[in-house]
Amino acid sequence: MIEICDNKSCTGCMACVNVCTHNAISMQPDDEGFLRPEISQDLCRDCGLCSKICPVNLKVLKAKPLSVYSGWSKDDSIRMASSSGGAFTEIARPILERGGVVFGCALDSDLKAVHTYVESMEDLTKLRGSKYVQSYIGDSYRQAKKFLVEGREVLFSGTPCQIAGLKAYLRKDYNNLWTVDLICHGVPSPLMYEEYKSYIESKYNDKIKDIKFRSKKVSWSYYGMSITFRNNSRSYYGNYFSDPYIRGFLRDYFLRPSCHQCQYTTEKRVSDFTIADWWKYKQLSKKDKDCYHKGVSLILVNSEKAQNAIGGLGLDLVKKNIESAHATNECLHTCTRPSDKRCAFWLDYKKNRSGFESVIKYMTPQHTNYKQDILKRIPNTDRTLYMVGMFDRIINLPIKFVNILSGKYSLEKIVSKFKML
Repeated sequence: MIEICDNKSCTGCMACVNVCTHNAISMQPDDEGFLRPEISQDLCRDCGLCSKICPVNLKVLKAKPLSVYSGWSKDDSIRMASSSGGAFTEIARPILERGGVVFGCALDSDLKAVHTYVESMEDLTKLRGSKYVQSYIGDSYRQAKKFLVEGREVLFSGTPCQIAGLKAYLRKDYNNLWTVDLICHGVPSPLMYEEYKSYIESKYNDKIKDIKFRSKKVSWSYYGMSITFRNNSRSYYGNYFSDPYIRGFLRDYFLRPSCHQCQYTTEKRVSDFTIADWWKYKQLSKKDKDCYHKGVSLILVNSEKAQNAIGGLGLDLVKKNIESAHATNECLHTCTRPSDKRCAFWLDYKKNRSGFESVIKYMTPQHTNYKQDILKRIPNTDRTLYMVGMFDRIINLPIKFVNILSGKYSLEKIVSKFKML
């Protein structure tokens, strides 16, 4: 079998699939469910183009941010429907208003993560919000090139390795191309995602209708997994402390191996814009008093084109520096390390026939870890909540009640706040 690049370094970006004019390359799952390229000897013409344009084999051009911001959409409905502060929607809006096309990750009819494109603000909702599973690029790079050649503006969003794959495939710069990447924790296994869906459907005896990976039902920072079902009126909600898939993702049991040696974990970026969560955001004024509940975006502006555009977007922005960005998001400077139990996790999964249930023990929270896990993500003013033995009782209380407990309010203010609950 011919290898296009080092197998452990392959990110699954699918640049090779898109560039092969003989359709000799297909993506096949490995034993952890990650898609990897396979070459058909009958169709291959030995041109070597797949290896030449592979981002693993290239020196990928990166640029330091020209400016750094925290911020959120001025439209509260967009902000609440987004994973962070709604930066992606506000970056995409002017592209669509000018008749452009926006590419990103959506869930298809089978709730699988796939890259697709939209041409209206109404359809942009499909791309909004995080999807914690590696998306299938398909022929998105080819589609994007077609629109670019036609002269239409294209915004392509994805993980840094997917943006690098797009640029390697295009092999030239386009003035009408805009790119947005993420400060990425790593991409989870599609196999484990499918196992999780089957587990939830079996547990609730119903087919899943929709999944939101970052529901703000309780709070922005709790990684709320929200699921609705086709036939029943009930729904499912689980946060970092109770949902096994979210815990497994953040505890690094089933990330793609290349993510643990990612070349894009750096402040030097491959896109015009980089977006992420601005963890540990500190309130600066009354207008951002609800930031802990509603979410805050981290925005890196990495090109002159993006620098000229940022001021005209529908965002409330606060100028920051790269040092503060490093402090709020570790994956801007450090690769996610594999869990020391990763090998045991996959061995247990492969030797048992009970699917997700055979490894769910790895995702069961330990009470002694509650404090350590949550303190990394919340502001200092709220940490007193978790320094007392009340965590289990308050974790699902309305966020206003949480703010009351953690704020420095007088008795009169506390009484007035309770009247508004």
